[in-house]
Amino acid sequence: MRTFSLEPYQAQFDALLVSDNHHKRYLSGFTGSGGHLLLTPMGPELLIAGKYWQQVEQQSPNCHRVCTDAIGWLGALQQRLKEHGVRRLGFEAHAMSYLDVESLRQGLSQVLVPTYDVVAPIRRCKSEQEVELIRKACAITEAAIELGLANFRFGMSEQELAAHLEFHARVLGADSIDFLIVVSGERGALPHGRPSQRIIGKDELLTIDFGVVYQGYHSDVTRTFCTGSISRELQQMFDAVYMAQQIGVKTLRPGIAASCVDKTVREYLALKGYEEEFCHGLGHGVGLQGHEYPLLTTNSLATLDVGMVLTVEPGVYLNGVGGARVEDTLVITEFGCESLTQLPRGLRNIADIA
Repeated sequence: MRTFSLEPYQAQFDALLVSDNHHKRYLSGFTGSGGHLLLTPMGPELLIAGKYWQQVEQQSPNCHRVCTDAIGWLGALQQRLKEHGVRRLGFEAHAMSYLDVESLRQGLSQVLVPTYDVVAPIRRCKSEQEVELIRKACAITEAAIELGLANFRFGMSEQELAAHLEFHARVLGADSIDFLIVVSGERGALPHGRPSQRIIGKDELLTIDFGVVYQGYHSDVTRTFCTGSISRELQQMFDAVYMAQQIGVKTLRPGIAASCVDKTVREYLALKGYEEEFCHGLGHGVGLQGHEYPLLTTNSLATLDVGMVLTVEPGVYLNGVGGARVEDTLVITEFGCESLTQLPRGLRNIADIA
């Protein structure tokens, strides 16, 4: 549970209604998908249905519990705002539907103040505990990839290989699978291609992009493999992506503009003749969400800081030919960065496994 102070916002609102599930978890420890967190000058309160009563007691001992079963969440909110003498209520504009906001307007006498990026900024730099949870999520992901590849056989489809990866991740302790991309051959040109019934063939590239969730925190790792001897065109493409990823990682440090990191990698790939074939941002933040602040993109306004966790994932995609991507999840340190993912990054031939 993280402490949140209302003091900097006294001129805007007297209390804050937190409805974003990630923000609720970050500020209270509560992992349920329902309920609302009310931040008041007297402390945090969770307005929850009775089915969550024991869960909140265990996960959020520092939060006052308010059961909404008898009068509904809006009625309970009315009572708590009156109890605290709240005149102006802040709410998370991005996390509430139009219908919910209309309900607040009709059911409350308080002035409603929409808020933007109030909680999100304090999530940007991770604590040591958060970094360790992300590190564990990454370790599970990488171990699952290795175990899944140990099951690889020629004649196997992308979907079959994906099933092995998911199974091992679950056995190793993943709470859930965030996403899984397994693309081979010409399908490697699909940056977000999902596993298909295509049979993985010989002498081609295979890209696995895998992310799981462990105790609420995400992982993200991509590796590209080959299934035998590949063409000179594919080898040159992979070599360019591999070097671009190394350049991006070496560029990371506190104080550098995220856009500068993206630009540096993009210029290298352009020099190698792949300017148009790198068609997405260089990376993104990782934490309670698989994609969060900061973004490593051309137009990003972010500046990197110690404790930020983010990916570096350049890729090249040749329509009708194939693609390659290499990605690590890294944490910004005082003098550079540390990779939380450790799988070998070079082109590994998995034909021998089959």
